[in-house]
Amino acid sequence: MDAAYLDEFDIKKYVKDRLSEIKDEDEYALAKSVLYDGLYRMSEVFEERYRSLYKKVYDELESKEESYEIAILLLSKNENVFLRMFFPISDLDVLEDKKNDIKEDYTESEDLIKTVYLNATDTVCKEFSQEKIGVSFTNNGEKHTLSVQPKKALRYRKEVGKLYETFSYNELRWNTVNTVYLDRFFDIDLSKLPQNARDVEVDYGKYADMIKEELYPVWNVEKTVFKSSTFLSPSKDGLYYEREMVKQRDKEIILRLVQKTEGMVGIRQEEEKIIVKTYEESYSDLEGYHIFDIRYTKEELPTGLISNKREDGMIGRLLNKTEEKIHTEAEIERIIEELDIGEYVSLKSCERLPIWKEVSEESRILPDMNNFSSSDFPITEESPKLVLRFSRNSDSNLCESMVRYAVSQLQISFDEYICVGVLENTYYTKGIV
Repeated sequence: MDAAYLDEFDIKKYVKDRLSEIKDEDEYALAKSVLYDGLYRMSEVFEERYRSLYKKVYDELESKEESYEIAILLLSKNENVFLRMFFPISDLDVLEDKKNDIKEDYTESEDLIKTVYLNATDTVCKEFSQEKIGVSFTNNGEKHTLSVQPKKALRYRKEVGKLYETFSYNELRWNTVNTVYLDRFFDIDLSKLPQNARDVEVDYGKYADMIKEELYPVWNVEKTVFKSSTFLSPSKDGLYYEREMVKQRDKEIILRLVQKTEGMVGIRQEEEKIIVKTYEESYSDLEGYHIFDIRYTKEELPTGLISNKREDGMIGRLLNKTEEKIHTEAEIERIIEELDIGEYVSLKSCERLPIWKEVSEESRILPDMNNFSSSDFPITEESPKLVLRFSRNSDSNLCESMVRYAVSQLQISFDEYICVGVLENTYYTKGIV
């Protein structure tokens, strides 16, 4: 039998078909005893043992610290919604005295930033960032206008960057955070308005129907302080001081991370505790993060949630465990499959190109989601290019961003290349879902 036949072999059907061919009653009874009560029952035992062995190996390869996910959701400031395991990415979005609120009788002289969400494709977002937005206001009874240029709200990316640094300090594997929502927030700088400006209005022009003024992003990451009382007294190993924090039994928190501070030598995560090594004896509190397991309660997840959760198979877990890299087309396909972006795009092909000539600049989708201080990805002519071509499975305005997310994830594993995505426009869109 060839491999394909073995994969499709149904022993129950095989036994039934063979028995149906036997006409003699005595021979049928003997065959039934041998085939059904023997061969079929034995196959069930082997199948169950295989499943048990597979699950045992699969579970042993799983590391709770590596199975986390970062999920992002958009909420409205106008709605009183409380989600127990979600927290604002930026504290500026929830301050009671919001500087970014525009009021009719605005009289403050300090800088004023209005943050808006643009519900559009990546291409339209890029065009918006290059536009001049008109702002009208009244000053001393006279009508005036000025122009401002929208800028990406990079404070969200910077928060993701801080989280990345903390993962690095805690020596944990980083999975690219899907920033498709975060990259659609823009700051409108109104600091040039006169101190006594009134009746302030922003004219978004052709983008007006795409603008959402009251949205802000939340994620399942909580900033926290680990009290010194939760750490055991420091002990000295001859060179450094070590502080241990025993992890509390809280099944909703999948990961605890300690931020690095001055004087720290290293942070080590163990199954039951976190060990912090310092140059000097210290009893101070430590800042860090809690990452919540949003799937622990089995409750229905909020609509519109975007996550970096990966559906790791046994091969993926084994490679993560051994830190081996297999640079094949099959490995690329496996990683893309794990990302769970099939609702938006599918990988069609991948190829290695030494130069840019075969990929036009306007069609390149670059792996920029691991850049935390800007939204640009540095490119060079020297590095070989790994070009991944995707087709649309939806007319969603997030398809381009999902390709960015995919190539950003691949860039971590294929770092000797510049991973470039190309999206074939098989769906017609106007920039809005």
